[in-house]
Amino acid sequence: MRQQEKVAAIVLGASIVVLGVAILYGVYSDKAGKGSAKQGQAASGEGDRGKGPGQFWDPRGVVVDSKGFVYVVDAGNHRIQKFTAEGEFVAKWGGEGQGDGQFKTPGGIDAGPDGSIYVADTWNHRIQKFDPKGRFIKQWPGQGGFWGPRDVAVDSKGFVYVTDTGNRRIQKFTADGEYVKMWGQKGTGPDEYDEPFGIKIDNQDLLYICDRLNFRIQVCDGDGRPVRSWPIDGWQQEQFYMEPYLAIDDQRNKVYVTDPTKHRVHVFTREGKFITHLQQDPATNMAFSTPLGVGVNKSSGMVYITDMTANRLYKIQP
Repeated sequence: MRQQEKVAAIVLGASIVVLGVAILYGVYSDKAGKGSAKQGQAASGEGDRGKGPGQFWDPRGVVVDSKGFVYVVDAGNHRIQKFTAEGEFVAKWGGEGQGDGQFKTPGGIDAGPDGSIYVADTWNHRIQKFDPKGRFIKQWPGQGGFWGPRDVAVDSKGFVYVTDTGNRRIQKFTADGEYVKMWGQKGTGPDEYDEPFGIKIDNQDLLYICDRLNFRIQVCDGDGRPVRSWPIDGWQQEQFYMEPYLAIDDQRNKVYVTDPTKHRVHVFTREGKFITHLQQDPATNMAFSTPLGVGVNKSSGMVYITDMTANRLYKIQP
């Protein structure tokens, strides 16, 4: 009898383990496969965690160049993907590593006036520069070294600005990576930062910076002189993926700022006046999960938003 009970207990235990594995696998498969994107396309509201063209894994920064092409930082796949304005896949480049053209969880991205693409290669602690086809041009580690740079922005003259996040400062370079200057330190003053994150530049070459742990947007000129700032209602300290980015629509006087932990995107004027929130994709009525990156087609006003946990790229006409 004791032997039978022992056998029964072993069988029951094995069954529980198998059932548990099946449940976990089913949950993971459903999360990964739900809303599968079409091969070679990243249409509005579509996407899944994958490695194929048009698929994403933890997408972050996004930018639209002057020709309307959309570049997405596919951070979990350590690569960049390029699409047409309609979401048709064009190209991808990168891969995990420390070599030229490789990445380690890249963050932000921007396009220069000549079409060059600059990427904040966050955990390789450097900036990389490419041509529009993804061909590597050069890379640099910053003056005194970056610590986890999260974003990059390029002004109308080609100067490159980097949020040197871990060092709580901004660094400025020429288009070829030659050091120009830096400013900032940890603090709450008008020219101080606490983990600066997203950065972008308007048509007057003013810098807009997500001063993350000071819960505000700071605006300064290209030499770091403060212009204005305003608070962000929503960002929270020590929250999962509180990694805000921003984009500027000069023609329509709008600044888009992501609020990942509150599942929304703030919309302000460039002067800091609140306009509205974006909280879902109007085409599908799908609520945002973790909206992280945001980019704007400055000609059409079309907004592109990366949803990191949903592994999607949304295209929205506000």
